[in-house]
Amino acid sequence: MSQSTSRILMGVVHSAHGIRGQVKIKVFAASTTSFMEYDHFTDKEGKKSFIFKDFCLLKEDMIVALLKGIQNRNQAEELKGTELYIAREQLPPTEEEEYYYQDLIGLDVQSQAGDLLGSIASVYNFGGGDLVEINLSNTREVVVLPFTKEAVPKISISEGRLIVNEELLGQLRAHKKSE
Repeated sequence: MSQSTSRILMGVVHSAHGIRGQVKIKVFAASTTSFMEYDHFTDKEGKKSFIFKDFCLLKEDMIVALLKGIQNRNQAEELKGTELYIAREQLPPTEEEEYYYQDLIGLDVQSQAGDLLGSIASVYNFGGGDLVEINLSNTREVVVLPFTKEAVPKISISEGRLIVNEELLGQLRAHKKSE
């Protein structure tokens, strides 16, 4: 899927809220405010639409929303786990050294000498900073690195690659094997 036609995951329906069909949404956008700038979302394939009638902030990464066509708690409960996407081209352009997670997934991971080490499988943030999950080449091994300048000194989306700190990668692999 090309970048221009890809979809970006912005949130997921966490649970029903109240009795009037509202849902709690876990927001994956940079902020809940930026999520609420959009009122139309789709499923991953772009086939099923979700139109929002109203939003309100619940906490830092959670909102309560009312969706068009959802009128009661039972309908809202059926949406639990529904992922909400927007088209990639709806997002604002990134600044220098700013990336959307989706842009990083699939990039080649190379050593500073240019050797192919693997590829980015996923990007996470559990509250302590971004992490990149790397599927190492020629092995079933998976390594998770902090997404910092020290661990990932160079990124080139246009070239489809990023460079990792081999010393840090080696330390993480050794630590993982000793567990």
